[in-house]
Amino acid sequence: MFKKIASIVIKLILIIILGIGSILVVFGGLMGGAILEVMKTAPEIDPNIIKYEMSQNSTIVDENGNEVDSIATSEYREIIDYEKIPKALKLAFVAIEDERFYKHPGLDFQSIIGSALENFRAGSIVRGGSTITQQLARNTYLSNDQTYERKIKEIYLALEIEKALSKDEILGAYLNRVFMGQNSYGVQAAARTYFDKDVTELNLAQCATLASIVQSPSDNSLYKAIKVSEVTDQRVLGEFSIDGEKYAAVYNENPYEREQFALEKMLELGMISKKEYNEAKDFDVASTIKPAERSNTEIASYFNSLLEKQVVRKLQEIYNLSENQAWDRLYYGGLRITTTIDEDMQKELENIYADFSSYLMGDTSGWKQAPLLDLRYDQYGNIINSDGNLLYYAEKNILNDNNDIRLRDDEAWYDDDGNLVLSTYKAYLDQTNLYFRNYYSLDKNNKNLRTHKTGHITFKSNEDASLDEDENIVISKNFLDENKNLITAYEDGTFSINKDFYGIDLEGVIQPQSSTVIMDQTNGHIKAIMGGRDQRGIRILDRASAIPRQPGSSIKPIATYTAAFDNGFNLATGMDDVPLMKNEEDQPWPKNVYEYYMGLVPIRKAIELSINTIAVRTLKEVGIAKSLEYLKNFGIIREDGEDNFVSKEDNPRTNDENLAALGLGSMTNGLTTLDMTAAYAALANQGKYNEPLTFSKIEDSTGKVLFDDKNVITHQVTSAETAYQITSALESTGQSYKNIYINDIDYATKTGTTDNKVDFWCMGYTPYYTVGIWMGADDQNLSMTGNSIQRAALMWNIINNHILDGYEVANFEIPDGIVEMQVDTMSGKLPSDISRWDPRGTIRTEIFGPNNTPTEVDDVHVMITVDDRNNLLASDMTPKEHVTNRVFISPKSNYNPNEFGGIYPRDWGYRPPSAYSNLGEDPEEEEQEDDEKDKDGKDKEKDKDGKDKNPNDNKEKNQNPDQKQNTNP
Repeated sequence: MFKKIASIVIKLILIIILGIGSILVVFGGLMGGAILEVMKTAPEIDPNIIKYEMSQNSTIVDENGNEVDSIATSEYREIIDYEKIPKALKLAFVAIEDERFYKHPGLDFQSIIGSALENFRAGSIVRGGSTITQQLARNTYLSNDQTYERKIKEIYLALEIEKALSKDEILGAYLNRVFMGQNSYGVQAAARTYFDKDVTELNLAQCATLASIVQSPSDNSLYKAIKVSEVTDQRVLGEFSIDGEKYAAVYNENPYEREQFALEKMLELGMISKKEYNEAKDFDVASTIKPAERSNTEIASYFNSLLEKQVVRKLQEIYNLSENQAWDRLYYGGLRITTTIDEDMQKELENIYADFSSYLMGDTSGWKQAPLLDLRYDQYGNIINSDGNLLYYAEKNILNDNNDIRLRDDEAWYDDDGNLVLSTYKAYLDQTNLYFRNYYSLDKNNKNLRTHKTGHITFKSNEDASLDEDENIVISKNFLDENKNLITAYEDGTFSINKDFYGIDLEGVIQPQSSTVIMDQTNGHIKAIMGGRDQRGIRILDRASAIPRQPGSSIKPIATYTAAFDNGFNLATGMDDVPLMKNEEDQPWPKNVYEYYMGLVPIRKAIELSINTIAVRTLKEVGIAKSLEYLKNFGIIREDGEDNFVSKEDNPRTNDENLAALGLGSMTNGLTTLDMTAAYAALANQGKYNEPLTFSKIEDSTGKVLFDDKNVITHQVTSAETAYQITSALESTGQSYKNIYINDIDYATKTGTTDNKVDFWCMGYTPYYTVGIWMGADDQNLSMTGNSIQRAALMWNIINNHILDGYEVANFEIPDGIVEMQVDTMSGKLPSDISRWDPRGTIRTEIFGPNNTPTEVDDVHVMITVDDRNNLLASDMTPKEHVTNRVFISPKSNYNPNEFGGIYPRDWGYRPPSAYSNLGEDPEEEEQEDDEKDKDGKDKEKDKDGKDKNPNDNKEKNQNPDQKQNTNP
């Protein structure tokens, strides 16, 4: 990397010593060693990338090498051969940007001083100090950050480029890359954008004008693009459309003034004759402006959109490229990318999403309200929240037949000065932006809800729009006079606001939304993805990989139970389903969906029933720090910080390092469907995590392999045995839903629901694929109907039945280290003699791995001597015939109902008494007992030790009130 680095450092130090121009500012105070350190991080120069690879589009191929798509870009860029670029255009750029281009070695010391003097004489910046080679280095390898480090790298790279390429190669690469305003890159794209011509057709004046743009592309664009509706008295050079929206090309004087400077410079340098200069000077370039009709690139599929982002990230990661450099290489580097997509599976998924509501709810065409959403309405049919505040206007209440905003006479009126006054019913003012309230509509066929944004109007200053003392919005008479089409006043005192002045979304976005990721867990290949339903807009919103949502209980297996099983817990470990603490409202926390507490429950059952208290209690014992370790291995927390997890370091006050976030999924930002699917895929893959990717190979234009999935990030999160125990528990969980049937193929699933039914999740896997599903409205003020089992788990079943149609029956592989044995499910330990006395049958066969196979004997069941009449501790007063030994459970939680307002778990009757019996001998009772014995002809059946065989049979009849279970806590 450091070609002749010593000589370069010497040159730079000499520059500092000599104190030349702005270089002194850049390097002043920096030592030679510091410069060396900065240059160590500069990217390697690859002349082939600059010369050849940036001249062709990249393509996407399937696993058989067949081209399935090409990479599209939102930027407008056309590559043109250097020989076809007009000589006048080349000279214009050299004259105005770098007049000694063909003489200097990449850094022009004379230009640094000359530009400073020239700018001083002109009274403004007319020429920069960077050479064309420096600009190429910046455009190709660096960002535009104004830092000393960037400038040092720029100079170093410019010198390196000069060694690798000829002057013509450098200039050709520069002219094909340079930003020319109006989203155009390169001179060919600029010629099309501004003149609707091929660059070879431009005359000298037009060439000089194009060269004038580069100094400041935003200020020197050959026209300003504004909406036709916003044009007042400006000079319009032409009109064009972008995706159906009309724009005017408004005259901008800046570049035409700079054009004269360019022509003068060309004349001064002898590049053109006096005659050519005069002809070009008199030529009216502005009159030849013909803005080309443009459209944004077609909507990329969700799959391709994610593929592009992942390829860019991978190129940055492997080759230490800047983000701009990586995007350039993707778009124009002629890459050949092998995709992981299963096109048939993707089509199946798209077809399901096209009929989303029908799959879940059947025919909804006759419904009066939107399916799948729990909506509240006011008396006018507007959607409101639980507090009665408006969320969405009904379409008929805000738009007229022409789709303009309609305002009643109490919503808009003229004041005495002719200003228009708007109430805040349908609009609000944010600084100089007037926003209109959003609205909803219902599809005619299936009644699906659509939410619509009505956009905003931007005013130049607060003089055009302001608030009066009553907080009403006042639009000035002057603005109304300048924009006569803005308002239409009707005889009945109502108004309408012309939709041409704001970006109303008439198409709308269907709600609720959903996302799905299908992944092959064995290699991390993403086979299909949907980031939303029925999204036809230009800007694709990928809810699968880019929009995090709170995961709810679906977080439990990866944030709590995997770590627990690796640290001594097992599926039979009994955990106490009782409150742990009180929340800020002094209420018991956490609560369960079934709104009571069971008491001691084995973890397998806790996962199946998604018991919140046990998840939190287990997490607390495992430890937050241990949970974070596992989330890093599951790919949820990333070392590079490119994740959605909020750490204490990110935000000391509001973060995800707490029991609610990790135990219940109440995370600050949430997680994406892709994040969650990749994590569950590790469980499906016997504990091995594979980086989720949409591509398996990247090759350059020469066929050289830049990346293949042998280099994929992979590591062991947990043992195969622990992963299988989680899988076994999720098998029980999925079977309990009673709505998943996949042709006898094994499956493991876990749902998740957030507060107020805002988010529904179902994460799960079969031996073939891992499938993650999220459902919910984009607006988190809207709630779903039903629950995650009825909605998300059902959709999980539908998708898996479609994609697995025709697949052979398959079972989860059982690792060699898995053993089955009998265990007590109150303790998760080996049964003791008294374990068998529990009448509930707490001894069961369970599976274990090498790390959590029980070796100790059950210590939760305890034998206690009680008075058999009331189940309290036997006292000195208790007659011998009423003294008996009985088995109770003694959870380690030491839960005290008195600390939680008298909330008793349902197994309270099985817990040891704390009070002593005060019942003494009762003659009448003894006589009654004798009579009963005579009638029965026999006493209670005793075991060989004279103890009751079933000591708890009648316990609940006689238990002390402070022992009785609270059936309605």
